[in-house]
Amino acid sequence: MESSAYVEEVATTVRGHLAATGAEASELTLEDIAAVMGVSRSTLIRRIGHRSHLDEVLARHGARVVRLSARDRAVEAAAGLYGAFGVGEVTLDMIAADAGCTVQAIQGQLGGRDGLLTAVFDRYSPMPRVAEVLADPPADLEPAARLLYEQVLGAMMGEARVMAAMFAEIASRPGGALAVHVRENYAPRFVGLMMGWLTAHVDAGVVRELPEKTLLSLFAGPVLARSVTALATGEHLTPTARAELAADLAAAFCRAVRA
Repeated sequence: MESSAYVEEVATTVRGHLAATGAEASELTLEDIAAVMGVSRSTLIRRIGHRSHLDEVLARHGARVVRLSARDRAVEAAAGLYGAFGVGEVTLDMIAADAGCTVQAIQGQLGGRDGLLTAVFDRYSPMPRVAEVLADPPADLEPAARLLYEQVLGAMMGEARVMAAMFAEIASRPGGALAVHVRENYAPRFVGLMMGWLTAHVDAGVVRELPEKTLLSLFAGPVLARSVTALATGEHLTPTARAELAADLAAAFCRAVRA
């Protein structure tokens, strides 16, 4: 239940965080705010009610608050609920209540449950981070590989409960909308991104000419195996530990593929 005193406490803490980091209030997800407060996302939601309650207090104290669209709020809310309860236990009504919007808005902007699932996967999976790195990657192979591994590990382990729920949905419903999306849309885009980067190094004589699937397996196999193991066991790696693991993976990959 919402507590006005707690909302004020959260607002004060968030304002301090914004002042220290230079971030904007609208850049913080509910997961970010929960981490700042040292509580779980579900506890935060239970105590403040909707995100809008916190935004109102922040705005009253002069923080710049940009209201997210119903689509973005629904994706964020769905991710948190999927991570907490599993995809099969979450209804559109629950998501709408958490996001402060209507079920009709979710259906209109995301296409209902299936569209919401794919939107959550696309946002929280490694693809956005990988695409950002490969838009302007380090010139040398190993630093680029290390940065890519850091981003993949950050997505897979930083949002561990969300990604665990996504993979459980794919495994349990191989013919479902999310599994089909991953096979037909997500995977080809990811392969295209990675092969564009690797082919440049092959052409430069840095990487051996190997079959595409072999190159991709050598890069992705170890990090996916490590990430899935962590998701399955609930293992938590700190950012420092993830960075060290990324360096080890990058070194091993480069040893395997260098010309």
